Amino acid sequence: MSLETRKTICPLDCPDACGMIATLENGTITKVTGNPDHPITQGFLCHKVQTYHHRVQSPDRILHPQRRIGKKGEGKFEQISWDEAWDILVEQLTDIKQKYGGEALLPYSYAGNMGLINRPAGYPFFHKYGASQLLQTICSAAAKEGWNLHYGARPGSPPEKAADSDLIIAWGISAKVTNIHFMPFVQQAKRRGAKFIVIDPYLNSTAKSADAYYPVTPGGDTALALGMLKYSLEKGLIDQSFIEQYTEGFEELAAYLKAKQLEEFAKISGITVAQIQELATMIGQTEKTFIRIGIGLTRNTQGAMSVRAITCFSAAMGLFNGAEGQGALLMSNSFSGDSGLLSYPSLMTTPTRSVNMVQLGHALTELSPPVKGLFVYSSNPLSVAPDTTRVKAGLEREDLFTVVHEQFLTPTARYADLLLPATTSFENHDLYIGYGHFYMGRVEPVIPAQGEAVSNFDLFQTLAQKMGYSDPPFLQTIEERINNYLTSVQELPEQQKKESLLPGEIVPSRLIDTGGDFSKFEQYRFRFSANSGDPNTPHIPCLLPREEVDDPNLKSRYPFLLITPPMKDMLNSTFGERYQDKAGVLMIHPQDAEAQNIQEGMRVEIFNGRGKNIRTATISENTQPGLLVLEGIYWENEFSQMTSVNELTSQKTTDLGGGGTFHEVRVNIRAV
Repeated sequence: MSLETRKTICPLDCPDACGMIATLENGTITKVTGNPDHPITQGFLCHKVQTYHHRVQSPDRILHPQRRIGKKGEGKFEQISWDEAWDILVEQLTDIKQKYGGEALLPYSYAGNMGLINRPAGYPFFHKYGASQLLQTICSAAAKEGWNLHYGARPGSPPEKAADSDLIIAWGISAKVTNIHFMPFVQQAKRRGAKFIVIDPYLNSTAKSADAYYPVTPGGDTALALGMLKYSLEKGLIDQSFIEQYTEGFEELAAYLKAKQLEEFAKISGITVAQIQELATMIGQTEKTFIRIGIGLTRNTQGAMSVRAITCFSAAMGLFNGAEGQGALLMSNSFSGDSGLLSYPSLMTTPTRSVNMVQLGHALTELSPPVKGLFVYSSNPLSVAPDTTRVKAGLEREDLFTVVHEQFLTPTARYADLLLPATTSFENHDLYIGYGHFYMGRVEPVIPAQGEAVSNFDLFQTLAQKMGYSDPPFLQTIEERINNYLTSVQELPEQQKKESLLPGEIVPSRLIDTGGDFSKFEQYRFRFSANSGDPNTPHIPCLLPREEVDDPNLKSRYPFLLITPPMKDMLNSTFGERYQDKAGVLMIHPQDAEAQNIQEGMRVEIFNGRGKNIRTATISENTQPGLLVLEGIYWENEFSQMTSVNELTSQKTTDLGGGGTFHEVRVNIRAV
């Protein structure tokens, strides 16, 4: 028996980017474990990924090109050769461009694979073709915009700093589900006597492990942060020395806060005045405080504003002074290579229109001139895009040529005209960085590509050549693209810059020692200047209405708020193939269940003007009265009557960045 181990990195959309070790017996992966030498992974994996090799080697994987033979959505295909697939693809793409122009083709992709090479691998081709450009905003765009307005594109605080903290706050992030490798630092701190606080709309698994929990209302984070800052300012709890030395513009924000009543902030936040005072005092009296900020709290029409308010609060409390145990982390921003060496925008001869991926339903049904070709890879829009009733209507169009490059027969893949087999990360060369830590790693394939599957990189390199494109980027090997990109990464240790990064290596960013320390950077801005953003954007964090939550007309018809947070068994819709006989549960407060005559285990319909979803009710005080919680993006199936959770969500976008507003939804419910 031949037994060996190989190092790789988890490709999924998670801040941890874990180091993994695959054990192979006679070429078959039999076990996947965490890399004990990775400073963040520390030898353990989340339970989703512990069985990742079963997904890689699943008999249900798509391993050969296929052509649709049934109606769109039926999922009926026949196997064809790659030669046939290339002929169909080249013929259809050529025909679309000749008849309708390049913009009639819309690519759709996101973070199904977080590899720095494979994730943007289609960009050079679509630039050359002249396709519409996809604005990849669905997840973190609002968070980034809110952070950068005040903090700049500088590194946040390394998560390791939390281990030395006396107070750790998880704000809008269920770290046990979405950032599990942050928790060992929490545990280290707690063993020293530190307190762990969770701020979240419902009592999730992370909140249950906290020393104290504060149930903010969805979208109420701006009010909570500003209320805490107002109280801290009044009580002299702010770090005046840090403000004077490293910041600008605090006077305008302070004047705004003084003109407001604390009761107004409390009412909007859902947190009582006493709780705001308690939390602000705790932070103000604990020098070594670390705040871990979640992206989920930005998925509403004032999402960027929430991040703005939290970072301004963090700065006013002096958490960016670089001291031991102090800091705030949203995304690490620890590496900044030249993205143009991956996407090659220079291949685009003329500017083309941009389409926000949040508004795919509109793009496929109403955009003019219309989309005639859709090319989906590293995403499953029929599950993850908002307002999926509209998305489905677009995918059903007979005049839309849809290509899907996938590993499994997802709900989106069922609508493909041409279905192409995609590799997993275990079959790829790539680079990975964690957006929740300060490390980069390079990987090579653990096993050969299964069946006839091809990587994103190989798919688009070959397609470009089949289309007659001979520009230098299309002639690169993946090793050449990796090495070319690495030359632009200034944050790599000097040794790696000189000799490149070898497969299996994990290296720290040179910013790890300066992350979150404003003594090493320009000043923090409590007020951003008029020329650094949308002129309609308030220059300071402030209270503004949330479009759907605060709409009195919608509230009268749809009295419940709905949030759709992640669950432990899936990452967005990835791993949905494991749960095709399940649709998940609706968490409802006992007070609401009684009013609606809903009992434990009863099937319920959640509905609004956009669509409906069928779930099983679970009655729990873990949520608030008036707040419904649907964990997990399950695939459409018979149990849910072929409905998906995102039939309920809106194509409205966030205040900045054009992000998705998945956690600002009004609904009603009834037993079925």
